[in-house]
Amino acid sequence: MTKYVIDTVELIKKQYVIESYLPADAIELTKERAPVIVEVLSDTVYGIHPINEYEYNKEWKPLDPDIGPDQLKDTPPDQRELFELEPNLWRDD
Repeated sequence: MTKYVIDTVELIKKQYVIESYLPADAIELTKERAPVIVEVLSDTVYGIHPINEYEYNKEWKPLDPDIGPDQLKDTPPDQRELFELEPNLWRDD
């Protein structure tokens, strides 16, 4: 079985109903609100090419099953988090 990389472009129309004083504020609020109407106007395949097993393992295969919404647990803590975990560590007396 052959693996393929398929590149697509979707043209999606989203319609929002936003209450705001200024147009710029209304545009900012679209990032926080869900659209009222979502319509896919076009779905176009513009590229398809086969890849071999080496390319798949190198570039496309997920490296870690931990990749996902909980990947933040793998990032090292910042100074504030370290202080909250060990408040006496930073004492100088």
